[in-house]
Amino acid sequence: MAATILFVAATLLALTHGSVAELAAIDEAVLNFALNLEYLEANFYSCAAYGKPIAKSFWGEGGKEPLGCEKAKLSHSYFNVADEIAQDEIAHVRLLRQVLGDKAVDQPLLDIGNAFKVAGDAAASLAFNATVSLDPPFSPYDSDITFLHGAFIFEDVGATAYAGAAALIVDKAYLTAAAQILAVESYHAGAVRFALGVKLANERTPFKNADLRVRTVIQAISDLRDAVDGSSDIDQGVVVEMGRRRWRSNIVPSDNNGLIFTRNTDQVLRIVYLGGASKGGFFPEGLNGAIKSVSA
Repeated sequence: MAATILFVAATLLALTHGSVAELAAIDEAVLNFALNLEYLEANFYSCAAYGKPIAKSFWGEGGKEPLGCEKAKLSHSYFNVADEIAQDEIAHVRLLRQVLGDKAVDQPLLDIGNAFKVAGDAAASLAFNATVSLDPPFSPYDSDITFLHGAFIFEDVGATAYAGAAALIVDKAYLTAAAQILAVESYHAGAVRFALGVKLANERTPFKNADLRVRTVIQAISDLRDAVDGSSDIDQGVVVEMGRRRWRSNIVPSDNNGLIFTRNTDQVLRIVYLGGASKGGFFPEGLNGAIKSVSA
């Protein structure tokens, strides 16, 4: 994995010929948009695995400390998952900051604590068609299962965001490296979806509100993403119902051609803002950079 990250870094840095000024304005905007998302993922996994945010040297001069950072209560197996993904996401932050140079945006204010509670309650309320406050409040740091639920919120969004952003890149030489990062994000998403959809789908969650199974909560999160990202209905849970008490796993959220679906920047913003247009949710003050508000 380290060799892959170094290769991608070398490729991108070679493409800039040592000069960030050569970045087209749209490429700068897209890379900084990606950097904001990598800040979010890297800090979440760093907190879950190590109990602390990413190193301040990656924040930028005006970078802000995340809210709600906690070390997750993980078994050895899932600590290894959090550790590996954290290292990948931190490497992505480092890579994008190197490529952008002094054009890199600072780390924005991130909420990786209470925003999960808000998202959990919103998903449950949508599932039950009533106002619901989960008991105990949803936290991705409480157990293996809740950690995976938290990871599920982000991972599909990261993969589909990279797939959608590829079409915006002006300098097509960046597409190879972008595709490599997309592949890493998709591996992460696949690992999380496999754990939730194959190994744990019928497990009970810790919430006392009802007999909530993992597959039900995951479908609620999927439905919430669809509800807040606009009129499209593209998100997919980790299982597909086949009849009464029968279902099959749905590891890859793909279309009829076996292709991962894409999200545009507006859809991604609405999800990470939990329905907001310019801030909210996991970014209480909004993203930094040119792409930070919903355009329509």
